[in-house]
Amino acid sequence: MTGWILIAIISMALLALLLLFLAQQQSHSADHASQRRFFELLENSTSDETSDQNWMRGVVRRMGHSKLARWLPNTEHIETVQLLKQAGWYSSGGRYMFYMATWLTPLTLTFAALLYFLTRYGELDQQAWAMVFIFATLGYLLPKNILRRRAKERRSKLSREMPTAIYLLRMLFDAGLSMEHALRVLQQEGQLLTPELAMELSKVLRQIDAGLEPAEALSEMAAPLEVNELNDLVAILKQVSRHGGNIRETLVQFAKLMEERQLSALREYVNVLSGKMSVVMMVFLFPALLIFLAGPGFMALAKGLSGAL
Repeated sequence: MTGWILIAIISMALLALLLLFLAQQQSHSADHASQRRFFELLENSTSDETSDQNWMRGVVRRMGHSKLARWLPNTEHIETVQLLKQAGWYSSGGRYMFYMATWLTPLTLTFAALLYFLTRYGELDQQAWAMVFIFATLGYLLPKNILRRRAKERRSKLSREMPTAIYLLRMLFDAGLSMEHALRVLQQEGQLLTPELAMELSKVLRQIDAGLEPAEALSEMAAPLEVNELNDLVAILKQVSRHGGNIRETLVQFAKLMEERQLSALREYVNVLSGKMSVVMMVFLFPALLIFLAGPGFMALAKGLSGAL
């Protein structure tokens, strides 16, 4: 009976978390709408209203940093934010889904483990409680591990897309386009060839439209991603934008260097994979081969020994 009471309590806790999430999402959307309205009023106001502007800016800042808008403050770690950016989940919906998963996954697995042991055994002994604890721990670690895996896969995709992007940039610069125009064309025409890079360039173009320098916007985009090829390309573009020079030859040499790096990495991967396949062959193929070759001899020897006896 106590087990079913515990399940009811956990169900009510899950329902309360869901209601809290929905209330926070509505409050967050309302805060964004209020901020947009305030900034529109600030932009349309006259210059002699500086005191009112400072007051309203303070109101907007307090609304954006309210406690209700940060109902999960302990999950907003620097590492988590960086992983969300690397995985491409740093939109408001992606953040909410991940933070909701960090809470609901352990609770769901705990509830499922309790329900399983209660329906199968009818009670919870020490071993059952230990299994419930293990499931809760796995539920707590699972979302972060999935996020790390997704971030690693996306970083590798960005690394593989860089040679194609460099050759496209070289052709655009040869056509006489400026850096900003070349980035816009690369973002529009690279949806199929470089989809991950095009997603990141869309953020860069929004920052450029807001008044940020192209080199600074590219640096802010490449810094949290931690892709070496992208960082090197951004460094080259910043150097050329500030001091000028022949960027065509630089991009060609950098693309060749990048292809050599990827070729060496592919060779290393093939060597490691061949070693793993050797272990698999030794474990599974060698016993079967030994039975096929030495089996008749052992059978003849056993038959001879049995006849002699």
